[in-house]
Amino acid sequence: MNQVLFVVAYDGTDYHGFERQVGLPTIQGILEQTLTRLLGPGVVVGASRTDAGVHAEGQVAVWRGACPIPLNRWADVVNRQLPPDIRVRDPRWVPDGWDPRRQARAKQYGYRIWRGPGPAPLAWRRWVVEWPEPVDWRVLQEAARVAEGVHDFRAFRNEGSSAVTTVRHIYVSRWDAEANGNIWRYRVTGNGFLYRMVRHLVGQMWAAARQGDLETMRAALDRAVKVTEVAPAKGLVLETIWFDEFSSARGY
Repeated sequence: MNQVLFVVAYDGTDYHGFERQVGLPTIQGILEQTLTRLLGPGVVVGASRTDAGVHAEGQVAVWRGACPIPLNRWADVVNRQLPPDIRVRDPRWVPDGWDPRRQARAKQYGYRIWRGPGPAPLAWRRWVVEWPEPVDWRVLQEAARVAEGVHDFRAFRNEGSSAVTTVRHIYVSRWDAEANGNIWRYRVTGNGFLYRMVRHLVGQMWAAARQGDLETMRAALDRAVKVTEVAPAKGLVLETIWFDEFSSARGY
């Protein structure tokens, strides 16, 4: 039996992460309830386990179950039944047993910080962190560059991570100013990420830019110190996941 692969976008503010949890609203739980009601019994398997409050523009998942709806109508039918803060798109068939978690080759996350005058506009309030304190932009950029390459990121993870190895390859790590400089966006692309690794990276980079030096950042990458700075979940977005078989900018 084939499976339906699709991209999921969501505002994670009101959810306890992606993975199903008994008695708590999660993205996987809502998707499974909706698809089971429409299509019959089945399960949803996601490529990435985002935390509570984290958003996604390019999460990828598969539906393992019957699919009597034609794929050219699938997303429209499903979206009509989903809450307004979850949307699916770009369905396609993949072979039975295809696992998005194991097949993922690279992921990109974004993190946005509001730097404009006054509070963030209503349209952005759920998607940005408001940090108005003065920081050194050049140090922030350099801290991002320091993170690029192959490193042991064990100092940048939460305890309880089940990863077999803590070594990751970061291909891109950079800050950009957007929205006329009102939003500072961090973009990081790598072959994988540890539990809360991106939030630890952002927190430590911001601390380095606030203090004006990179000593702690470099020491953490040398495993000499443990990172204690953790950025809030609300600024983090899972933007894109790449697979060997699919490589479009829309999320595959």
